[in-house]
This record gives sequence, C-alpha cells and structure tokens, in this order.
Amino acid sequence: MWDVLKLFFDTFENYITVPIIIFIICLIFKAPVKKAFMSAVLIGVGLKGMAFITSAFGSVLSELVNKLIENTGLNLPALDVGWQAVASVAYSTNIGMMFIGVGLIFQIIIFLVKITDIFQPSDLWNNYSIIVWGSMFYQIKKNMLMAFVLMLFINLVTLLIAEVVQKRWSTYYNYPGCAMIAPHHMGDAPMYLVLDVVLGKLGADKINLRPETIKKKMGFLGEPMYVGLIVGVILGVVGNITTLNTMESWGQIANVAVTCSAVMAIFPKVAGLFASGFTTITDYSRKTLKKSKYGKDREFIIAVNDALGYGEAATLTTGSLVIPVALLLAFILPGNIVLPVMVLPSLPYMVEVPVSLSNGNIFKSWVAACIVFCAKLLMASSWAAVFTEIAVGVGFEVTEGAVMIIGFIMSNCTAGLITYAFMTMNPVIIIPVVALYVVCFVLFKKNKTKVWDYLERNATGYQKTAAASGGDTV
Repeated sequence: MWDVLKLFFDTFENYITVPIIIFIICLIFKAPVKKAFMSAVLIGVGLKGMAFITSAFGSVLSELVNKLIENTGLNLPALDVGWQAVASVAYSTNIGMMFIGVGLIFQIIIFLVKITDIFQPSDLWNNYSIIVWGSMFYQIKKNMLMAFVLMLFINLVTLLIAEVVQKRWSTYYNYPGCAMIAPHHMGDAPMYLVLDVVLGKLGADKINLRPETIKKKMGFLGEPMYVGLIVGVILGVVGNITTLNTMESWGQIANVAVTCSAVMAIFPKVAGLFASGFTTITDYSRKTLKKSKYGKDREFIIAVNDALGYGEAATLTTGSLVIPVALLLAFILPGNIVLPVMVLPSLPYMVEVPVSLSNGNIFKSWVAACIVFCAKLLMASSWAAVFTEIAVGVGFEVTEGAVMIIGFIMSNCTAGLITYAFMTMNPVIIIPVVALYVVCFVLFKKNKTKVWDYLERNATGYQKTAAASGGDTV
C-alpha cells in the first residue's frame, strides 16, 4: 500500500496532487462538479506556470552563483540542492507515507473540535515540510510512536504560529479568510515577530521604503517591472564584481536584469490565476459550514499555498535584495558550512511574513530577513551531516564536488529545535517544550483579537502618522 502511495507522489508533483485534493474538498463542501473542476484546473495551471517562472529564474541565478564561486574561491562543504531532496527523505519511509493519511485525519479533527480555525487540508502538499522531521527522527531513533508525536506536535505549533500572523498576512496580500501555513516559513515567524518590534523601536519604520513610495518618488521607474530591472542589475554586478571589465560579464548582468524584470512583471499575473482557483472552495466551504454545528460562532480560515504572495512587488523586491547578502553571509558567518544555491530564487517566499508584518516596508523586511537568514544558515548547517547520510541511504545522489547536501527546508528553526528536543528522548526536556506551546496556545486564544489588532496597528501606524503629516520618508 505504502509503495503505491509513494509511487503516486513520486510520479505526480504538486501541480497534479494539489488540484486533485482541491477538487475532492470542493465536492465535499457541495460545490457543483463544474466549478470544482474549473478550480482544480486553475490551481494546477497556476502552480505549473509559477514553476516555469521560478525554474527559469533559478537557472539564471545558478549561473550567476557559479561564476561568483569561481571568481571568489568560495568553498563550503554542504550544497543546498533544493526542496526535492527534502521530499525524497520525507517520503522515503513508510512513516512518511503513513502521515499523509494520519495527518489529514488529524488536521480535520482539530479543525472540527475548534483547536484551530485553519482548515489545513487545502494545502496538503506542504505536509512534506513536517514529514521530513519525523522521517529523519525515525531513521535515527527507530521509534515510530515518538516520530508521529513529533510530527503532530510540529503540525500544532505551525498552525498556532500561522493563526497569529494570519490576519496580517491575509490583509496585506488581500486574501480575506486565508492563511499561509507553509511550515518552513512559519518556523521563522517567531523571530520575525520579535524583530519587527525591535526594528520598529530602533526607527526602521521611519525609512518608509514601500512600492507606492518608490513609485511616487521615482515615477515610472517605481513600477515593479523597472524595480526588477534595477534589482537585477545589482545582482548581476555583485555576481560579476571581479570581472566587470569583460563583455561576457555585462552580457550576464543584462540577462539577470531582464529576467528579474520579467519575473516582477509576469509572476503576479500567474499568481492571480492561481488565486482565483481558491474562490470556489472558499465560498462553498463557508456556506456549508455555516449550516453545520462546526461553523457556528467561528471564523473559517482556509490554508493556501505560499505562492499567493510571491509576486507582490515589495515581496519580490525584498527577496531579491536578500540574495547578495545571503551569499555574503554564507561566506563570512562563523559556523556556516552551507552554500545556498537552490534557495535563492525562493527567497521571496521566505520574506512574506516580514513584508506583511511591516506592511510592505522593504527596508525593514530586508534587515529582518538578513538577520533571520543567519539563523537559518546555522540550523541548516547543523543538520547537513545527518541529512546527507539519510538522503544517500534512500538513493539521493550527492552532487559532484559536494561533501554534503541539504535542502533549505531544513533551515526551519522552530521545527529544528523541537526535533532536537525530541531527539534527547528525555521527558525533562520534552515536557517543558510541550508546556510552552500549551501556554502560548491558551494566551493567544484568550487574546486573539488583541494580538491581531496590535499587529495591525504596528504595521500601519507609522504610515498613518506620515500621511497625517503630509509626507513620506525614504
């Protein structure tokens, strides 16, 4: 049974599996077959279209990174090979495949009993980001029960964090009643929540660098397409910094610039197509739930893919500007052994939380993202040796020239620390970790509206002050 399930997930990627899941959920919520089918197709086409764009972006960036490595002599033993390696490990064991069924039932139950208001099954694909920790735990400890407890606990923690930032994320990206719950992003959110407050106290809000401000100050150059062109030139120059006297380098700079510009211009349109596919499931799920006892006196929040925020102007700009800093940090950060490569075109995904918390403040989000990236590099470094051993054991080939491999999904600091705690198998360590979650859960549920209102005021307060005074600060 598990071999068949594994073969299915190996054969059909997210642009097939996610539409199938959405189609089934739409039917469960009594949507007409035609509308359910149209939603599924829109989501599949959107995911595939975004894959085309990020793949093209990634190939251009890979050439740039390879040239930078060649020119600078940067030599780090652990190579970031992307999410595919993580998925391979996640689905390499029976326990990983079993969690697909067990996790789905668990997620439905905790929604129905109102532990969470987020309906997670609509983003079932991203479960691999939870499964990988349980799969690694099982490979090392050979304890199936504890591996399941670990995965379910990480799931609960992820949903709690996602619910904390849900209102701010959905308000900023204009997806009412939706939540981005990707575990590999929610694991960074606690750090971003703290940094957003700290940076605000240090005056980062006064540097009001937002897309609308840039457009106002720079005219047509402030349009996302031209911002992408400028950011691309910066990336290209950084990657060719030692060979700017050659025609070849300037050809690559031009290629990177146009590619960044194209991504900024095209991605939002594809993301819009993808987002429209969720309309049916959102509408009919709410209608159906309102008529049932499970929908009374509660807000229904649907889990959506992180791709919905990727194409937003401040998000793409911030993520792109983190790329050269990410490479610099990989070179100078003490304790880091990871060379980030495949993660680079995915950086706009990773900055959705700080961008939404700061209401699109590119400067503030960029500073926060660079700080958090340091922590992510160290977390990925700490798991590289174990991950390589397990990945090779399940047949993943180590790239030529690399000593170790890592997927940057493994830089999830929250899940990584929880897994380290469970690895001790010591109740004295595990129980306080669980107790901390319970305390945070109770406090948030009692003060949910206050927390959301605070994040909203913190995000928009300075902009309102600036508007009242009749000016913007850049």
